[in-house]
Amino acid sequence: MTKSTIVVAIAITAAVGFTSPCIAQTRAAQARAAQTRAAQTRAAQTRTDPSNQSSDARRVTLTQTVEPSFHIEPIVHRFDARRGEVIPFTFLIRSTGKAMDVTVSPVKLRQEESGIILHDEQGDPADAIRFTSETEFELAPGQSHEITGELTIPLAKSNFLSYGVLVRDNGQVSADPDRPSDPNGTNASIRFVTQYVLRIDVETGEKDLSEMNQLTFEQGTVRSSNGMPVARTFLVNPTNFAFECSVRGEIESSANSRPTPFWMIMPSRVNLPDEQRYLVRIMPNSKVRLEAGIEDLLFPGQQTLKLSITNGRRSLTEESFSIDVKRDDYPALQSKLAYVDDSLSVEPSQIELGQIAGANRTCTLRFTNSSVAERAVELRLEDLQGNPLEQIRLSSSDFDVRSGRTKTVRATLLNDHDLDQAIYGKAIIELVNQNGKKERQELPLAMLYGKPPTPQIELAGLQSLEVDGFTSFLLAVTNQGAGYVPIHADLQVADEHGHAWRLSDGYGRWIAPGETRELRFIPEQRLVKGNYQLSLGLQTTPDQPAKTQTLIISLDPDGAETESVTANQGSQPAKAG
Repeated sequence: MTKSTIVVAIAITAAVGFTSPCIAQTRAAQARAAQTRAAQTRAAQTRTDPSNQSSDARRVTLTQTVEPSFHIEPIVHRFDARRGEVIPFTFLIRSTGKAMDVTVSPVKLRQEESGIILHDEQGDPADAIRFTSETEFELAPGQSHEITGELTIPLAKSNFLSYGVLVRDNGQVSADPDRPSDPNGTNASIRFVTQYVLRIDVETGEKDLSEMNQLTFEQGTVRSSNGMPVARTFLVNPTNFAFECSVRGEIESSANSRPTPFWMIMPSRVNLPDEQRYLVRIMPNSKVRLEAGIEDLLFPGQQTLKLSITNGRRSLTEESFSIDVKRDDYPALQSKLAYVDDSLSVEPSQIELGQIAGANRTCTLRFTNSSVAERAVELRLEDLQGNPLEQIRLSSSDFDVRSGRTKTVRATLLNDHDLDQAIYGKAIIELVNQNGKKERQELPLAMLYGKPPTPQIELAGLQSLEVDGFTSFLLAVTNQGAGYVPIHADLQVADEHGHAWRLSDGYGRWIAPGETRELRFIPEQRLVKGNYQLSLGLQTTPDQPAKTQTLIISLDPDGAETESVTANQGSQPAKAG
């Protein structure tokens, strides 16, 4: 047997993305915390035990602690400078107790669609950085060294510039030279390489932003995410310069005379506080994804997603995208607001009043008129048998809603100590058109004078539907009880390779007594032929256990029908809230 040696190089990289404020002190603190966590990681080295070769036994021993071989401060420099100015910079590198062989070089930065910035060793870095200290040096254990240089700000019409510096310890092989090796076996060693991707950011204050006019939008859509409308676009930078800007959006339509603007956000900045999340920084020759949740009710019909790039108060590039909205596109939004017709909405869409603990005795209904004409509204309350309800007082029952305005109506539950159970009904809204024709909408209404009855929900079997090679899943839910019940269902679809998708429907919308509702679970991508496990969980009120179903099915979207392999049903406690 021939002896062989395997050396595996592992790089411990500290890189910086646009996921937190660019403040050098903050970055340094974050880097030290990351270094502490990395120091707790251990590498396992596996080798053949010579004394047990006949039994193929193997022994695992911990041979080395993985930790960064050096620390650097700061991770990010942030400067304010003008075009043509030369800025000196300094990074302090400190060994953590090992001998180091360090190289320093400028590095090109690249940006992912999420907005996170990484280094690109294959690309050519900008020539704006000149190091005034040596770029290759050795560092003794515990020794510190300053990396110094100068950055020349180019004559670019850009308000933001960013440059990368790669600092790398070339590492040492982890094999123990004093340990005897088996001449007929295989020995493994690991070379640990620590490298930092540092960044130098510059705000130039440039007023001439003609280069920024080359930024363009690729696509513009409003999609459903967890049942809510989310605007999405891709911002494309075809230039060789980075930019800092904001992107504003709004939905325009003939039914909405006063659209509410919103700010688009890069996914990498979504968790930042306050206004920082709305800042868009895009690197040269990059494309980033921007998204924003829409809280306005989108009325059915043709709408226009209007996007504009802004810098301060200046509006630069503007583009518009046509979108077609259908009434049931965003079911979670309809659990909060309801369509009365194609231009009048009301919030909330489900009314609950009560005199028990946790319930409110008053509720404010907000009617919003998005049309260009005044709307006349009639409002009355009935129980499920069609009888008028006397237990609720309305501040107004016959009123007008002016164009582009909102009208509020207060509903107050009257005290009635003779009642000790829940009463269910409906709020009936009628619109009077100019031709005298009335349009009608009903909202579910619950009056909790006592504890509501226990929900009685029945589930049919989960079914699949194949349309043009795309698979969706259907579930029929029936309310056998005497009162309204909120329902929400999650379906997890897992394939044989460990990929899983979480699909939802229901979103807490009430189902009426005796009603059967069909929930639909529609994957965003095509499910290929194979076996899948479906795990369904349906929740009603917080005090009730979830109803569950688990199925293993075989899908053939282009051929035979779905075959159920195994199935079981059960229940588990539902999460409160």
